[in-house]
Amino acid sequence: MTEETRPAADALAYVCGQVDSLRAILADGHGPSPLDDLLAAARDGRDLTGPLETLHTTLLAAGDPLGVWGHVRSWRAVNATGIDQRAPFEPVYLCPLLRCSGRRPDNTTVFPLTCTITGRPLRREEL
Repeated sequence: MTEETRPAADALAYVCGQVDSLRAILADGHGPSPLDDLLAAARDGRDLTGPLETLHTTLLAAGDPLGVWGHVRSWRAVNATGIDQRAPFEPVYLCPLLRCSGRRPDNTTVFPLTCTITGRPLRREEL
């Protein structure tokens, strides 16, 4: 993952962790869901820029004050995984498609950790 793809990867990680709540926000919409379009683009290996922007705009219009990008920017204010001196070898669970930045176990409520897009297990690594 390059620095160029990092914002999209972080955004996709947020979306994957919030699929059910995002579906609920978008439930009143008609026609194809921008969430489903984004998940299909991720599965197919297509560029995520347009689908992420469409989802962000749709969420804002639906009343989500942060959309996608606001949640991703808020992650920047927390300590990076693996930096905490009390737990220097923290696990991180990475995307099997190498498309998103993955999840930390404390951001997850269901185990085993699986990819929302593919249903495949997330790859566990220690930082």
